[in-house]
Amino acid sequence: MKRIVIPHSITSIGDASFYGCSSLKEIIIPSSIVSIKSSAFYGCASLAKITFENPSSLTNIGSYAFKNCIKLKEISIPSSISSVNKGLFECCSSLTHLYLPSTIKSIEQSAFSNCSSLIEIKLPSSLTLIEDYSFNGCSSLKKIEIPPSVTSIGANS
Repeated sequence: MKRIVIPHSITSIGDASFYGCSSLKEIIIPSSIVSIKSSAFYGCASLAKITFENPSSLTNIGSYAFKNCIKLKEISIPSSISSVNKGLFECCSSLTHLYLPSTIKSIEQSAFSNCSSLIEIKLPSSLTLIEDYSFNGCSSLKKIEIPPSVTSIGANS
């Protein structure tokens, strides 16, 4: 399975649904999806492209949903999301471009930990919380703009 187009009749992608699908290269997530559960695409080592259809009704992307997707280079999180959950893109070592919408209020623990190719990130002005280890191990990160709205930055971030 190299490409998945989820039909518009589906509203949720369950826990670990595509866990470890090592040949999956592309996923198109329709606007009908409300929730992507924890570890849904964890370890999809060949996943290089994720497309969220707009407008999106997606309100939650569960913890570790895209962890260890080592070929993923770019991601644009839909504006319907308010939190980057725990370990969401952890160990996505090829991730270079990240687009966070103005609706993001929190970045949870280890969200981008070990994204060793991430060079620059602009955090939205809506952001108030950066939890522990959020950017730990981002060895190529040269620039990060933290808005004045942030009231707490966790340890080893």
